[in-house]
Amino acid sequence: MPEISIIVRTKNEERWIAHCLAMLNKQDFQDFEVILVDNNSSDHTVTVASRYKLAAVVNIDKFLPGQALNEGIRVSKGRFIVCLSAHCIPKGTDWLSMLRRNFDEDDKLAGVYGRQLPVSFTSAVDKRDLITVFGQDRRMQIKDYFFHNANSILRRDVWEKFPFDEQVTNIEDRVWGKAVIEAGYSIVYDPDAAVYHYHGLHQGNAPERAKGVVSIIGRVDQGLLNELPESLRPEHANIAAVVPVQGEVKSGSLEERLLVSAIADLKQSRYVGNIYLVAADTDLAERLGVNGIDRSKLPGAEKMSLDELMSEVLRLIESRNNFPEALLYVNYDYPFRPAGLFDDLIRDAQYKGYDTVFPGLVDFGHYWFHNGSSEFKQTDSSMKSRDQREPIYQALYGLGCVSSAWVIRTGKVVAGKIGILPIQDPKSALRLRDLGSVQIYEALLDHHSGLGAE
Repeated sequence: MPEISIIVRTKNEERWIAHCLAMLNKQDFQDFEVILVDNNSSDHTVTVASRYKLAAVVNIDKFLPGQALNEGIRVSKGRFIVCLSAHCIPKGTDWLSMLRRNFDEDDKLAGVYGRQLPVSFTSAVDKRDLITVFGQDRRMQIKDYFFHNANSILRRDVWEKFPFDEQVTNIEDRVWGKAVIEAGYSIVYDPDAAVYHYHGLHQGNAPERAKGVVSIIGRVDQGLLNELPESLRPEHANIAAVVPVQGEVKSGSLEERLLVSAIADLKQSRYVGNIYLVAADTDLAERLGVNGIDRSKLPGAEKMSLDELMSEVLRLIESRNNFPEALLYVNYDYPFRPAGLFDDLIRDAQYKGYDTVFPGLVDFGHYWFHNGSSEFKQTDSSMKSRDQREPIYQALYGLGCVSSAWVIRTGKVVAGKIGILPIQDPKSALRLRDLGSVQIYEALLDHHSGLGAE
């Protein structure tokens, strides 16, 4: 029988659940079981969670927070119950032992809740809420019944007397806290048992005021507002690069030179992990020292859209027991890719929380479009100078596009929270096939020290 049962409630948490469960596996206290309570997730939450050891998966059709917890606890066996949100990631490997230690000498302690920290891309409102509510001092609560089930632990024998209210639609934790406090128990807040929680207590309300509060907090403790869980940091993220190849790449050709250059740039990246070459020539990947995916074995590959191709490639990668959290799509056809671009994109994706991020050529031009009738309309009618106008961006997906795995599983490459990395040099948008001839391309190269030079 495990000492602790950890109840994790989920509803479309594909993006977060692997980070949460992976950190549980790293805890120094390992006498626990995990119960997943899933509310009909329509994404791949349960599939991703199943890669980790679960004692049970409880499926529920209607979500009421207290009822969901009670359903999970009823099938659990632990002497202590931990409630952890699927999008909360323990900060340290001692998180669970920090929660558990509080019960060693206090038989009137009903429950403990821990600190919740923002991540770098948490909104200003939510950063304000988390920092102001969850402070750095441990405290015993004998009258205050505030409790928070995103990160908490309670005794089973107390739960048996006081199960969570199954009728309330929210704050089931504070309803429970009031009941146990009034029964003579106490509650502890322990800041040493900290988790990262990307949203706060009150999502929304007065964002401009919140920004002001956060800016002041930032002057006092800037690092606190720009942290990331270890697995989300660029140097620890599992990012796989995908380089599709169409047709034959002839030895000694300019196309081969571009491919070799793109692979070399990927290998020099600090953050790119595995590199996958999708090509019909199965020997090409081996010659370049990367992983190969046989394009000829993908049904209808030559007619696939990029969305379809990337979705199929992700499926094949995962079938090899590699589960990247994002794919970096690269078209090697760009001879003047900015140096360090891949790492810049990945840093943006991780620290700003983008689901998709790609380079965009900054353009202050005036553009017109046909509205479907006989009229033309402007995208921007302003004749103001550049410094007084907002630019538009030409998407340059092929330079490098980072897409979260959950986005690609939906059949898209570009979706979710979008980020654009501004590119100022128009030369970066040039492609071999757009230059008109090999001679023009070679003439351009004569003015640069090598491929990718700026």
